[in-house]
Amino acid sequence: MESTSTDDHADVRILPPLLFLGSIAFGVLLQLTINVQLVADHPLRVPLGLALVALGVAPMVWAMVWIRATHQDPDPRKPTPELIVGGPFRFSRNPIYVGMALIQAGIGVALANPWILLLIAPTLAILRRGVIEKEEAYLERKFGDAYTRYRASVRRWL
Repeated sequence: MESTSTDDHADVRILPPLLFLGSIAFGVLLQLTINVQLVADHPLRVPLGLALVALGVAPMVWAMVWIRATHQDPDPRKPTPELIVGGPFRFSRNPIYVGMALIQAGIGVALANPWILLLIAPTLAILRRGVIEKEEAYLERKFGDAYTRYRASVRRWL
């Protein structure tokens, strides 16, 4: 089920890091425009936010180690020469995206910005439609039953 070199990639047009950065920036802009204080100004707010950021960085770094060890590129617009089913990919099909969402949550908590937190859901919805569904279709075309079995045994998120 190998794809030809001209279509050996997911048809992704949205880069996930830019999607999350845009969502955070939009949340900051909304907070500057419509100041809403839903997150209490608690002394543990910043440490909790930083802990969430660290918790988000961990699966991303772990996933990057596995991706680089197999000489692959994390860019979803590049070919995927082989399925990675070890490391964090045993627990989540998208550990990098889980990490990005946790980082966004941590920034929202640390900045006491409810808009950043509220924008996580639409960001994940856009990510699912614009990136994940396209990646999954590509991986199923390229790897067939091997990917179907992997998808059936490992959750998309956690």
